[in-house]
Amino acid sequence: MAADNVQGSRFWELGRGYMRMKARPLERALFAYEFEGGPASEVIAALGAYRNEDGGFGRGLEPDIRCRASSVLATTVALQHLALLPKQDGEELIRGALGYLTAVYDPHLPGWEKVPPAVHSAPRAPWWDYRAPGTDWGNPNAEIAGYFKAYEEWAVSSEWVDGLVEQAVRHLNENSTLDEFHELLCYLRMAERVPLAVQARMSGKLGEMVERCTVKEPQGWEGYELQPVGAVPTPQSPYYERFADVLPANLDWLLDRQTEEGAWEPAWSWGRDEDEWAAAREEWKSVITLNNLRILRAYGRG
Repeated sequence: MAADNVQGSRFWELGRGYMRMKARPLERALFAYEFEGGPASEVIAALGAYRNEDGGFGRGLEPDIRCRASSVLATTVALQHLALLPKQDGEELIRGALGYLTAVYDPHLPGWEKVPPAVHSAPRAPWWDYRAPGTDWGNPNAEIAGYFKAYEEWAVSSEWVDGLVEQAVRHLNENSTLDEFHELLCYLRMAERVPLAVQARMSGKLGEMVERCTVKEPQGWEGYELQPVGAVPTPQSPYYERFADVLPANLDWLLDRQTEEGAWEPAWSWGRDEDEWAAAREEWKSVITLNNLRILRAYGRG
C-alpha cells in the first residue's frame, strides 16, 4: 500500500479514533501535529504540564516513573518530543532542560544518573528503583551528548559539549557490552545529531550493536525485545538494508497486534502497585500506539 493511501485503511481509522478520543493529552497533541497539521503550540502546552521549576521533566511523563520530581530519564523523553518541533517553538523548554541537565551532571561518573533518589517517593516500575549506574553508561549519556551537540549554542561551552561527545564515542568503542538495546537506542539518537566524522568513528561498533540487540525471529517478538521496526523505524534508517528481508513480516505482525480499540498494548507489567500500573498501562498505550502509527505510515502499511 502506498504511503499516501494508508490513511484510508481500517487500521488507520481505528488508530486515529483511539488517538483522538482516548490518548493522553500529550500524545493526542503530537498525533495532531504529526498527522493532521495541528499546531506545535499544543504540543508545547501539553509537554509543559510535566515540567518542573528546575527546568527538568517528571510528573509521570515516562509512565513507569510516577514521581513529580525531575529525572534525567524523563527529561530525555521530553527532548525526544521537542526534537520533532521547530527549534524556535521549543526554545524555552529546551533551554530549561539543558540547564537542568547541566546542573545535575556528575563529573565523578562522569555523566548522569537515570533517576534521582526521589523516585522512591511514588509508585514506579521495579526497574526504576534508585540504584548505582550499571554498565550501560550510554543510556542515557550518549543520547544527552547528542542533544547538547544539536543545541550547542545553548550549552555552557562548545568544549564541554565536545568532551561529552568524545566520552560517548570512547565508551561505545572501548567499554560497551554492545548487547543492551536501550543503550543502542540512545546511541542511535546521538548519531542523528553529531557530525559525519563522529558518526564514522561510531559506525563499526554501532553496526555490531544493532545486529546483536535486534531480534529477527518472529517467535521473539511477543516479549519485551527490540524488533526490526524498532531498530529501523523508517526505510531511511541507516541500518534498513540489514533487516529488509524480515521487515515485511515484522510489519504484518505489528498490524495483527492492534486491538479493536485501535491501540497497541505494552509487552510488560510492573508486578506490583497494580492500581498505579493500571493507570501507567493506559498511558503507555498512547505512547506505543503513536509510535506504531509513525512506523506504519513510514512504511506505507495498512
